[in-house]
Amino acid sequence: MKTVINKNFILMSILASLFSCNQSNYNKVKKHISKSNYGINNLDKSKIIDLIRPTIGIKTKSQNDNEITIGMSKIGGNPDLPKDFMWPKYENEFLTFCAQYNLAELSNFDTENSLPNKGMIYVFVYIDKDYPGFLNKESSYKIVYIENIDDIQRIDFPKDYFIEGKFKSAKIDYFEYFTLPDSHNYKIKKYINKYEQFDYLYESVTELIDNTTNQEMDNFHQLLGEDRSVQSSVLFDFATKELKIKTLEDYKSKQTEIEEISRKYKILLQLDCNDRNSDLSKFGGSMVIYFGIEPEHLNNGKFENVVMAFQGT
Repeated sequence: MKTVINKNFILMSILASLFSCNQSNYNKVKKHISKSNYGINNLDKSKIIDLIRPTIGIKTKSQNDNEITIGMSKIGGNPDLPKDFMWPKYENEFLTFCAQYNLAELSNFDTENSLPNKGMIYVFVYIDKDYPGFLNKESSYKIVYIENIDDIQRIDFPKDYFIEGKFKSAKIDYFEYFTLPDSHNYKIKKYINKYEQFDYLYESVTELIDNTTNQEMDNFHQLLGEDRSVQSSVLFDFATKELKIKTLEDYKSKQTEIEEISRKYKILLQLDCNDRNSDLSKFGGSMVIYFGIEPEHLNNGKFENVVMAFQGT
């Protein structure tokens, strides 16, 4: 973003939108874009509005594991699983349990019906003890979906589990949220190139969304929607991983291919290791863990076909 943005002007614009009338959060954002005056024509304003994606926001609260009802969404603690669950492994070592998401709890916010309306999604990631930290290699992570969770129970960790990788528990609550594509995404770049003041609109819209939904600036947890990447769009990272790119020279020479492949991915979920209510930072530092998925696999509930990436500051 090259333009220096007048924060006071943006703030006044946001406040005007917030107090304009009693309307849905989406309509507030839509009206803000429609009424904006950044030299953007009405047809493009309509196209930008169409880029807004319903997103499932996540807020956490530090809570003892025994105070969180079995089957509720949470980060850390002991997982709630079927008694005969086969714990995933990497090179014959157990992956670490990170989080579970009860889909019945969030279904009201899944307005595009992208996820099943029941069951549980679990996140497991391997911890490299030599590093130490989360490892991002083939088979070093797994998303598990279990549809029938009627008989799940809070289970103990397997024998020989890396117990230092047990994280303190944090309860999850969901809320209505919205996202625009990352500013490096091809869907947005064309407007940046076309309009000198597009940066003003983009930042005012993202700030308005955060204000109307009470999103915290440093909270990068979410399900679905567009990626909120710490660096450049994480969709490029998914493409880089698929192409097995390992050198900077290779990365530079395959920019066109990377961008093309990135278009087939979307965000399944983001897990923020820097969340003060959990201690994922023990092995994730300030990183956000991103899980991407192709729409076909998402539509068919094939959550095992995810790709993982890390981004941090």
